[in-house]
This record gives sequence, C-alpha cells and structure tokens, in this order.
Amino acid sequence: MKKILAFAVAGLLLAGFAGCNSKSVGSSEAMDSLSIAFGDLYGAGMGQQMRAMDSTINMEQALKGMEYIANADTSKAFMQGLQMGMQIAQLYAGIEQQCGMPINKSLFMKHLREGLLKTTPVGQEDLMALQSKIEPLLNKAMEQSPKAIANKKAGEEYMAKLKNDKSYTFTKSGIAYKVITEGEGKNFSDSDVVKVNYVGRHLNDSVFDKSGEQPVPFNLKQVIPGFAEMIQLMKPGSKVTVVIPGELAYGPQGNRGIEPNETLIFDIETLGVDDAKPAGPRPGAPRPGAPRPPRPVK
Repeated sequence: MKKILAFAVAGLLLAGFAGCNSKSVGSSEAMDSLSIAFGDLYGAGMGQQMRAMDSTINMEQALKGMEYIANADTSKAFMQGLQMGMQIAQLYAGIEQQCGMPINKSLFMKHLREGLLKTTPVGQEDLMALQSKIEPLLNKAMEQSPKAIANKKAGEEYMAKLKNDKSYTFTKSGIAYKVITEGEGKNFSDSDVVKVNYVGRHLNDSVFDKSGEQPVPFNLKQVIPGFAEMIQLMKPGSKVTVVIPGELAYGPQGNRGIEPNETLIFDIETLGVDDAKPAGPRPGAPRPGAPRPPRPVK
C-alpha cells in the first residue's frame, strides 16, 4: 500500500505541474532538489517493481529504454512510429525464430522506407499481391536455415542405414516401416477416424509425445502426410514402427518440440475405426493429429 500511495502522490504532483506556465517556474535550486526527490522515488519504486516481475532483468538495458523514451520527441507522428517500430521488432524476432536466421534489417528498412514515403495510393489488390510473395519466400528461407539443412541431412543418413535392414519396407513417398504385428480385416481408408496407440520419438530415441492410457482417435484427413499414409497401410490390430522424413512430417516450419525438417519415428498400434468425433491435440503437444502450424503471413 505504501508503494502504491507514493506513486499516487507523485502522479498528483505531476498533474499539478502540468498546469504550471512559464510565470510559475521555481528557482533552479528548488527544481534541482525536486528532480532529485522524484528521481529517488521513481528509481526505488520502479526498480522494486521490475525486479519483482523479472529477477534477471538487465537494469542498464532497461535504463537505456527509459532514457530513450523519456527524452524523445513526443509528437503524434513520432509516437505512432514508435508503436509501429515495436511491431517490427516483434516481426524480426518471429522471423528469426521461424527461420533460424535473422532477417536482413538494412534491406528490410530500405524497402520499408521506399514504400512508406511513396505518395501514390496503394490499393487492396496491390497489398494482396505483395502478401502473396511472402509464403513461398518464407518456405524457402526456412528450408535454407542451418537447422533445417542439418536435420534433413541427419534424416537422409538415418534412412540410408535403414536400407541395410531387411525388416524395413520403403514406400514410394519415402517413409520406411517395420511390421511388428499383422492385423486382421481390411485396410483403413483416408475417410476413417482410427483409434491409435502411439509413441513419437526423435532420431535419438527420446520421446516427444505418446497417446497415454487411452487410444487417440485420429481423422486421417487431418494428420501429417506420413502418418496418414502409414495408417492406411495397416489393419485393425496392426503394430508397426514407422520412420517419417521431415517433408512428410512437419516440414521446414517444424512444430512445438519438432525442429525444421526433422525425421520422426512412430510406434503405432491401430485398434479400429471410431465413429465418434476425434479428439483435438493436447495443448503443447505436437501430436501427429495436429495439422501443420499456420505460417506467419499477415
């Protein structure tokens, strides 16, 4: 309460200063003393609040941000530009996270400046044409990221080793599978909702997800391509181990806990068709039933 009260009093004082004009300016000594008092108050109070929110915060960096804004031009246009700049900073961070490489900021700002200073009107069709260029370029950038290239190479090497294992069968699309138990009946179709027990593993054998105690119903039209293909090669009661290359899994964009172009291993048991509505993916789990994540095209 004391902390809140102190800042409330400071706010009231500042509101009073806002009404001052040039005729009521105090002496330099008085204003210096008041400046020191406010600096002490805000330094102590803000420092306490910021450390409470984040104990690892770099106060020197935070101070630079405060000084930049506090001493900045406060015109409407500048403040609008500041808000847009925060959005651009978020875009930079999002692209780096998505692509594994930082955006070329100088090129970005050069073209942003050219577009911003144009005086000719920009129509909706023009904006849509510019937006249509983003997705293929984003995919290409993701495919060329260091992680995507490394994971693709690791997957190819893993698949090459499996070709020496006669227990694995390779499909034309590129998945490799080993039958543990043959099922009975007819194969599943892509229109089925199939009850599945499964464990998903990385190439190092660490588990990234599993079905748990209850089987999971999957709509085969809503799963990653390699998983859907494998299920359609199975019958009720089948058990297999399948290796799915990155391009038939989550591709260069990856997913939660799945790196770009990562080759995945699934141990799958099919229990039969479920006519009930399929369960949605659990929050935070990159289930094979989760569709590929949406691309950040805005």
